[in-house]
Amino acid sequence: MQVPALPAALALALASTVLLPPTAAQAAEPATAQQRSYNIPAGSLDQVLNRYAQDAGVMLTVDGALTAGRQSAGLRGSYGLNDGFAAILSGSGLAAVTQGSGYVLRRLPPQSGDVATLAPVSVSGSGAAGDATYVAETSRAGSKTETSILDVPQSISVITRRQMEAQNAQSVTEVLRYVPGVNVETYGIDPKGFDWVMIRGFNAQSSSDYKDGLRQGGSGYTLFRSEPFALERIEVLRGPSSVLYGQGDAGGIINRVSKMPQATPHYEAELEYGTYQRKQAAVDLTGPVNEDATLMYRVIGVARNANTQFTYPNGDRIEDDRRYIAPSFTWAPSADTRFTLMAEYLRDRSGGTIGTVTINGKPTNMRNGDPNFNRFDQDQKSVGYLFEHRFNETFQVRQSMRYGQVNAILDNLLLSGLGATGIQRVARRFDETMANFAMDNQLQADFKTGPLAHTVLVGLDYNRVHADARRDTGSAPALNPYNPVYGIDVPTPSTPIYDGLERTYQTGLYLQDQIKIAERWMLTVGGRYDWYEQKLENRLSQVDSKQTGEHFTGRVGLNYVFANGVAPYVSYAQSFLPNSGTTATGSTFSPSQARQWEAGVKYQPVGSSALYTVAVFDIRKTNVLTNDLSNPGFAIAAGEVKSRGVELEGKFSLGSGWDFTGSYTFVDAEISRSNDGTKGNRPSLVPEHSASGWLNYTFRDSLLAGLSVGAGVRYVGSTYGNNTNTLKIDSHTLVDAGLSYTYDKQLTFSVNATNLFDKDYLATCSDLTDCYPGNKRAVIGRVKYKF
Repeated sequence: MQVPALPAALALALASTVLLPPTAAQAAEPATAQQRSYNIPAGSLDQVLNRYAQDAGVMLTVDGALTAGRQSAGLRGSYGLNDGFAAILSGSGLAAVTQGSGYVLRRLPPQSGDVATLAPVSVSGSGAAGDATYVAETSRAGSKTETSILDVPQSISVITRRQMEAQNAQSVTEVLRYVPGVNVETYGIDPKGFDWVMIRGFNAQSSSDYKDGLRQGGSGYTLFRSEPFALERIEVLRGPSSVLYGQGDAGGIINRVSKMPQATPHYEAELEYGTYQRKQAAVDLTGPVNEDATLMYRVIGVARNANTQFTYPNGDRIEDDRRYIAPSFTWAPSADTRFTLMAEYLRDRSGGTIGTVTINGKPTNMRNGDPNFNRFDQDQKSVGYLFEHRFNETFQVRQSMRYGQVNAILDNLLLSGLGATGIQRVARRFDETMANFAMDNQLQADFKTGPLAHTVLVGLDYNRVHADARRDTGSAPALNPYNPVYGIDVPTPSTPIYDGLERTYQTGLYLQDQIKIAERWMLTVGGRYDWYEQKLENRLSQVDSKQTGEHFTGRVGLNYVFANGVAPYVSYAQSFLPNSGTTATGSTFSPSQARQWEAGVKYQPVGSSALYTVAVFDIRKTNVLTNDLSNPGFAIAAGEVKSRGVELEGKFSLGSGWDFTGSYTFVDAEISRSNDGTKGNRPSLVPEHSASGWLNYTFRDSLLAGLSVGAGVRYVGSTYGNNTNTLKIDSHTLVDAGLSYTYDKQLTFSVNATNLFDKDYLATCSDLTDCYPGNKRAVIGRVKYKF
């Protein structure tokens, strides 16, 4: 089989980061005509396919999103290899096609006339073995329906479980390092564990945080964290997305997809040891509870004791410890009904804010804080469910709900100036609790009106956040910069500086129609109306405020999918995000608004596991807060930021053993309106150019069978540390690598290194005395056993 040809523009962009693999050799065809007897009972489609591939003695690669929630009648009788696949997949719209030395499951290309398809009852998630390639074919992030990525009129990146495993990503930000349009770790490594992310030049830390399609609300230091070992994939939808998700910033959303219970038994345990005394153990257990697999379970657990790269001068390290457990249960009485109950508990203990003392833009080993005082403790728990039911060939309903709570305590020492005794410090304590309730109700109808095939989605969602915060201050000993002393006692701060309750509510009603025209065109039209409310109760000042509003957003997009898998598209989308605070007259601000034009081409060669994307975008965000020149100290919603650019992405997985992901991003971002003297400047933390490439090769049929070797390069262009553009941060290029060996398909030894050559670099600086060093080299060894 030949390596899929890259479009010329994409090939040029990626050539500087990684070489494409040589032509894959044609593997000898198995004896497809030879008949064998099979007796495979009915069950989930992935269970039946796995059993069939095992009995037939062939390797089958499956994108779990294609089989999730589908049932099969099994297979009984004598069949040739291809005939058996055809019988199992009859009416499903799927086919098993040869790839390298095995088979890969593919969605059948559009045909003229009607194609009978098995109506899927899908859940977010995929098979026990995860997405078996780097390339996903479908995603719900861009439409809230199970839609081919080629049919979504926006740019989407999906990071599958296979890619996460190859790179041994230890956090969500590490997962996103190779995604176009995304800038991560903008403040370097954060011991508090927050995901610092920018998308297309806009903040995506909190307002863009989604899990299993539901927003994860947050406030202050109470932000939800995600354990990457418990995720099946991560989906990045770039560009304004309020038409489906409500309030959010202009860059897009990041949807974390949980691992789900599976009908096929799968058990794995792993141990890790790495740099900075990192020790981690994890287990993932899933399978059926009863004989007919209508009840399934999954239990995921992680325990970690570790330090970070930061050390106090006295030798004390800043820790990064975690305990995590996530049980889930699925009841699937038929192919039409599925109910999954999910719970999660996470406990993190870390050393809190770094507080690196910086002199003339050079970080030192001296810390603002003290190991006896600085800490960040977070306890997080949630419970929720996913429910789906198909009434008939036309109607199906879905409902998802999650209630979560985060408790956080941050003790921190801050610099307050210079004095006769040295660097003056103050002690702060942040004691915060946040509770978030989210629900999404969807009714989907699939029907035809003449030559038009409609997928209509009507939805009603609700999100509520209650955040209770108390912040105290207190005195702290000064720090002698010439002879710093650590390990001292600092009194617990007790003077309140803030004590308040914040409550936010959002209700959204949305409608979307995906119209298939002549099997090639896809017109997507959607609209949404939101009602939102924010209440602030300051128990210290006895001053309360309330903000309410309503907002409409829409999206329209058009795709055309050629028979060869080339799919040009164009779209227009909107978003909004409420602004907190009041004007000089006490009035609430209008929400910021964004609109985007996007055009691009997606290419997924028929019969191959590959996806190439080129996207051009133009975003304008208005009502950005800026100085009120008539009332110093106050703000008005009159600013504007523009972001225009180009994104290229290529992914492929070949049966011959090659896996690749690569990207290039150009962002021309500008503060186009401002009253603070920054008009015409580039927003902080936004590189103009960035690129990445990761190539992995797994030996299949040789003495080295089971050995896998991978390497990647990441380039992040220069940025500014402030909007005044007075602090320029140099670009940096980092190299990552991975090596693994799997014995007997059960036991895997691996080692991964990030920043392999230990390059020193700055992530950013807010001023010459406040800089954030980048991630140093980290090496992690892992032993995994599947049974």
